[in-house]
Amino acid sequence: MNNDNVLIAIPAYNEELNIEKVVLSSLRYGRVLVIDDGSTDRTAAVAESCGANVLKHNVNKGKGIAINTAFKYARSSSVSILVLIDGDGQHDPHDIPRLVKVISDGADMVVGSRYLGNNQKSIPFYRMIGQNILTYCSNLGSGIYLTDSQNGFRAFSKRAIKVLSFNMSGFSVESEMQFRAKENKLIVREVPIKVDYSSEVKRSPVVHGVSVLISVIKMSLKRKFKKEVRFDENINDSVGV
Repeated sequence: MNNDNVLIAIPAYNEELNIEKVVLSSLRYGRVLVIDDGSTDRTAAVAESCGANVLKHNVNKGKGIAINTAFKYARSSSVSILVLIDGDGQHDPHDIPRLVKVISDGADMVVGSRYLGNNQKSIPFYRMIGQNILTYCSNLGSGIYLTDSQNGFRAFSKRAIKVLSFNMSGFSVESEMQFRAKENKLIVREVPIKVDYSSEVKRSPVVHGVSVLISVIKMSLKRKFKKEVRFDENINDSVGV
């Protein structure tokens, strides 16, 4: 796959300390787009100085909106593969080729998993409990079964880029992707990826988890009863669980 056909999008909110490392490593594998979601630090300036294209939101709108911005940009750029990777340094950009290969082999959405291989050994226990609960509920509600539904490290085919858009403004966008993938009959796969939890935690995992769980329940009810359920999220940030 020609790297010019791969767009690596990085939603970022106040990631001045981490964004340089993520951008520079990602540039080896494709074009890099940073969606600066209303940062109040130098995230955008640092990303631009490293060679990334930067799109800025005037205010913090939430990860889901930032991802919609990435998909819109990808559609207008006519790229063949879109990769999403968090801006906090939690993911290793050197895993990007692993996701891209599975897309090239015919998948529409590839999700990086912390729970395949031996990677789960590095996951704090409290995170593992919350992630497993959210994954179970997302799997049950969407009908697509993953080992790590909350992982923000993902890749999408040209078909997926064309058909996917999201209602969630915050972190439950990862779960929403499962519902949208099911609706659009996309081929979904997982690959093992490495995770680094050394970066600072910027929000309460409990508040975050409860917010995502409520949204997953609403999406599940909508899918089951085929009626409109109002979505309302107030948790805004830019990194995964």
